[in-house]
Amino acid sequence: MEKMLAKCSAATIILTMVLAAFMSALPASAQQVTEIPTWLYITASPNPVGKGQTVYVNAFFSKPLPTSGMANTGDMYENITVRVTKPDGTVVVYGPFVSDACGGIWFNFQPDQVGEWKLQAFYPGEILDLKNSKNPDAPPLIFGGWTRPPVGARVRPAQSDVLTLIVQEEPVGYNYKTPPLPSEYWFRPIYATNWEWGKNFGCGSWFGLRSPAFATTGMYDGMGNFNPYDKAPNTAHIVWTKPTHFGGQPGAPIPSDQMSQYMSTTIATSYFEPIILNGILYYTKYGGPTAEVTGWVAIDLRTGETLWEKPAGKTGREVLRLAQIVRFHSIQEFGCWALLWSVNVATSFFAQPSWLGIYDPFTGTFLANITNIRYNALTNSILDWECHGAMGTLLAWYIEGGNLVLWNSTELFMSNNWARETFRPTGTYNWDAGVMWKVPLPSQYNGVPISLSIAAVTPEAILLRYAPGPGMFLPTSFGWQITCGVEPKTGRIMWGPINQTLPYLHDISVLAARDGVYVLGDKDTHEVYGYSLKNGQKLWGPVKLPGNAWSVISWAAEIAYGKVIVWDYGGYVNALNKDTGELLWSFNTGSSGYDTPYGTYVLWQFGTQSIADGKIFLSQGSMYNPPLHPAWRIAIDVETGKLVWKLLSYSGRCPGAVADGFLVQWNSFDCQIYCIGKGPSRTTVTAKPEVTQVGGAILIEGKVLDNSPGVRQRGIIERFPEGLPAVSDDDMSPWMEYVYMQQIKPELVRGVNVELYAIDESGQAIYIDTVCTDPLNGGVFRLLWTPPKQGTYIISAIFRGTESYYPSNAQTVVGVLLQEPKPATPEQVSEEISSQIAPIQSLINILTILVAIAIVIGVVNLVIAIMKHK
Repeated sequence: MEKMLAKCSAATIILTMVLAAFMSALPASAQQVTEIPTWLYITASPNPVGKGQTVYVNAFFSKPLPTSGMANTGDMYENITVRVTKPDGTVVVYGPFVSDACGGIWFNFQPDQVGEWKLQAFYPGEILDLKNSKNPDAPPLIFGGWTRPPVGARVRPAQSDVLTLIVQEEPVGYNYKTPPLPSEYWFRPIYATNWEWGKNFGCGSWFGLRSPAFATTGMYDGMGNFNPYDKAPNTAHIVWTKPTHFGGQPGAPIPSDQMSQYMSTTIATSYFEPIILNGILYYTKYGGPTAEVTGWVAIDLRTGETLWEKPAGKTGREVLRLAQIVRFHSIQEFGCWALLWSVNVATSFFAQPSWLGIYDPFTGTFLANITNIRYNALTNSILDWECHGAMGTLLAWYIEGGNLVLWNSTELFMSNNWARETFRPTGTYNWDAGVMWKVPLPSQYNGVPISLSIAAVTPEAILLRYAPGPGMFLPTSFGWQITCGVEPKTGRIMWGPINQTLPYLHDISVLAARDGVYVLGDKDTHEVYGYSLKNGQKLWGPVKLPGNAWSVISWAAEIAYGKVIVWDYGGYVNALNKDTGELLWSFNTGSSGYDTPYGTYVLWQFGTQSIADGKIFLSQGSMYNPPLHPAWRIAIDVETGKLVWKLLSYSGRCPGAVADGFLVQWNSFDCQIYCIGKGPSRTTVTAKPEVTQVGGAILIEGKVLDNSPGVRQRGIIERFPEGLPAVSDDDMSPWMEYVYMQQIKPELVRGVNVELYAIDESGQAIYIDTVCTDPLNGGVFRLLWTPPKQGTYIISAIFRGTESYYPSNAQTVVGVLLQEPKPATPEQVSEEISSQIAPIQSLINILTILVAIAIVIGVVNLVIAIMKHK
């Protein structure tokens, strides 16, 4: 080793001497740069432009300064100005500007005169000193390429050529037209230029930021299960199903009753916890009564196809925890990255996970891990959609050592990135590197010690609350609460702490918080109160909610669309105005007869609700006690309180995840995943005979079939080998229960409407009729039609789609010929001759008489003439 070091040292000395000799041999101008030439350019777009429209101006140099650095360090071009001369001679000067690291500046303006505008950029020059006015104290991070940065060198002044901008009266627009929202079946990836789709159609994700009771993941975010971006199904149409465990009835000799199905409701075992990202469903596979982690699965949301299945993370003992999409913008790159997060399985029931894993969701490849984590902080997490540089950053708040702490995932990932210009999660991170700030919390109120905890997290405020009680598990209070509101991004106390009186020893807790309001619920009296997150003051309440005796057992609430929606164990759903507390509507599940011991169909809570697209999806049934009663997944219109649809399903073990217009849920009745939403359809049409004559009728017939992936599953395709008929939206629920759940076949099922058209040789479309399919007879439709004239016709059958199916159509062709003359029969010939002879015979008779008369007249005239001669 010493010999090697000696050789390296000798080589270094020799190299230094060679370089020194080389440098001494160079001219002085080559060793030290004292003056740097510059070239300045300017652009304006669009050009031409309409009067009053926005013009985007860029001025830039042909290359950066040699001492320009990354992250706004080093020298930048300073004091750049742009001189704008209007058509009337008025001059406006924009600037001075400081360039970015690459040597460019930009701004925009709206021209107010028609004509030729002149633009020219100017740069006065400067002396390099490794500093810039944007970031004067930062140490320079020079790009490189200079052995000795030319500090002290003079940068020459520059001016651009004069640019002419044409301003006209007529506005200009976009040459490219982004596609409108899809009315046909669509798929991912969504093309990058389809900007309107995500803005107005949803196409979102289900991030799994929070855990429902007794689970690891599965809720939308830290506030609840309200997905405000996506569409959601308006019928119970099933697209596909997929088993996760043995489910349903085991079979003999086990009794086939309400208490003997395969285990599917216990809260001590995990079954299915959904995360959806980019049209892909991710979940952890669990096996056996102890919920052994056996792997991860990625499923195509539209087809149910398994895209990949992998061991459970790098360690083989990790559970999928959440998904994240980060839109990262810097001078180096812009766009989005997607991540999957996992957490290691705790070693015991009371132990906390110790680290998080970061994975690529497309391949399941390990990227990075985080140690020393504060796992409970993820319960109070949201994705920051307001951060421009890193939209989608995961923010988590927690209390530690009397301080409120904000943790930032992008801050963590940038801690290993010296330039902070790329998004590259890699290696191992310490959780503490992502801490943005720690703010001390009030520890007493009027001299009385208090211990504030996080009661709710919203983008508007972090709600802190202290409501001591007798120490039981239930949130019973001594008749007061201390609350405090904190600004989420800064930790600044917005209001409080304030003391508010509550009913003594009542079971009162925070039910929901969002959109500037938080709601307290008094479970003992079935009353709710509304408070402001802006100042902590009470807005309304108490409001007594409609309900029954079972309603006080348990309840839950969400805030969405300006409403507080509360549902309870008694089967009631109530909606109130979030700002006034006015009761807007009330819904209940009705009498259950002998189906349940409660007299009604109870509604489950524990974070298993979903809200999206103006609907709330709730789960009937109690997960604790047998027997396994009949229950339904129900969808209720948030605006009216009316039932939209229901489907036989015991779905209280986890929430239904909503993304891309689908609802994905797990059903305890058969231990299967159900994907519910609009599916593709298939239409067929034939016409017979294919060739006919004018005046001849043709029979148009065909089918409209459900073309969803589920119809090709085992057990479905064997029962419907010719295809599964499409049915009306109103009859969808009983039809799906018959097809996928082995329930009673409906006696009456309505089909879907098909419009029939004929297109003649000129291209004119002739409306024929609208017919309805017959699902109980294979989904067929039929109609007799007589073409109006000679020629060929394209017969088009158009199914325009419903809330359950996307549209489809089919075409066929028929020909119509002129009638050819037929040979006459003997009878026809005889009749024709007879008919012709009769009028001829009459004419002969008349002529004979006339001739006879003429002869008589001639004879008479002859006799008279003879007599005259005599």
